[in-house]
Amino acid sequence: MMIHYTSRPRLFVLASLFLLTSIPTLAQEKYWVKPDSLYKYVQPSAALQFWGTYTSGEKAQFAANGPLEAVQNRVSFMARRARLGFSGKPYKGLSYAVMIQYDNLGKDKLSGVRGATNTGTLGILDAYVTWRFTKNEMGAITVGYFQPQISRECITGDLLVNSFDKSVSQTYIRQHMDGKSYGRATGLNIGGLKNSGSFSFGYNVGIFNNVTTAADPKNFPESAGKYWSPLTVERLTFTFGDPEKKTYSINYDANNYYSKRNGVTFAVFGSQQGRTDIFQNNHVNGFDVLFNYKNLNLDGEWSWLERKAEGHTLRGQTGHIRAGYNIVVSEKYFLEPCFMLTDYSGDSSGSVSGSDRLYDAGVNWYLNKKNCKLSVHYIVQEGAGVNGYTDGVTFQKGNYAGASLVLMI
Repeated sequence: MMIHYTSRPRLFVLASLFLLTSIPTLAQEKYWVKPDSLYKYVQPSAALQFWGTYTSGEKAQFAANGPLEAVQNRVSFMARRARLGFSGKPYKGLSYAVMIQYDNLGKDKLSGVRGATNTGTLGILDAYVTWRFTKNEMGAITVGYFQPQISRECITGDLLVNSFDKSVSQTYIRQHMDGKSYGRATGLNIGGLKNSGSFSFGYNVGIFNNVTTAADPKNFPESAGKYWSPLTVERLTFTFGDPEKKTYSINYDANNYYSKRNGVTFAVFGSQQGRTDIFQNNHVNGFDVLFNYKNLNLDGEWSWLERKAEGHTLRGQTGHIRAGYNIVVSEKYFLEPCFMLTDYSGDSSGSVSGSDRLYDAGVNWYLNKKNCKLSVHYIVQEGAGVNGYTDGVTFQKGNYAGASLVLMI
């Protein structure tokens, strides 16, 4: 009997504990946001842009305080761009993306190709989250590390343009705006898109840190310095005819729609930043155009760069124009002859001045739209001053012929 009566209180306590612990569990669906799927919509991705180039006319300095000397013409193979990443949509209206880059693997420093060399270093290219807070595409917030929404060339995917490489104008805009050739910054962007028949409107407004404007970057590597001013960026787009995209995102697709789009998109953009340790203020203003009609693909942009520092106003201009035409041969080969002209001139910052011009002519063979493409192009480069073409002392870029394979999965 003693065992029988003592077991009842134990059973009562166990039942009570079970009910108490069950109440929060039953209530969780009311308190927590229900995921669509935390795992189902995780999408891995990989991309490779493999180049083979032949450079002629390259010059470099080989002795301290020595002259520029011609280097031997050379063949260079490289992974011009190599990317690994994943993205997903774990909740309704919420998406994320993370991308790792290991660009310029194997690049010969004395080839005519722009950009630094890479012996195997990995880096974060993008890491951001986007929340669409409206039922339509008119309102979305993006936070993280990503490209501020400035000119089209800056925010179009590196592997998607129809020229051999992206216009060098994007490098000058990015360096002037946030001090980085790859242009990424940490911050917040609000944007949206409205498609209404044959007219579309889009907007983006962002605010970002600027960690590259300290007068002493060695001692203040993650600070703007003594003075702090946020970087603000805006972009407005107006489309007539077919829209360039149906849903909002901070990524822009290829400028070739494979003869499926008949439309034109105009955009105006700008960036502003106030006083820092190295300038009083800094601005970018410009416009860009994308025109697709049947087989013709045409795009271009122009930007004005201005900086006030130490009582002086430094100015520069940069942009490009690019044209391609789709040709289907024997109902079997989708080819696109393409030409691009890019230009920079001015003294937009203390480290960039003079002129830099690049001509690009070639043909692209699309085996499976943007996912698989072969290209053969020839690039001519010229200029003077201190810029990406030459600094007048230690290097001067040559011309080069190049073949490219792009594979995206």
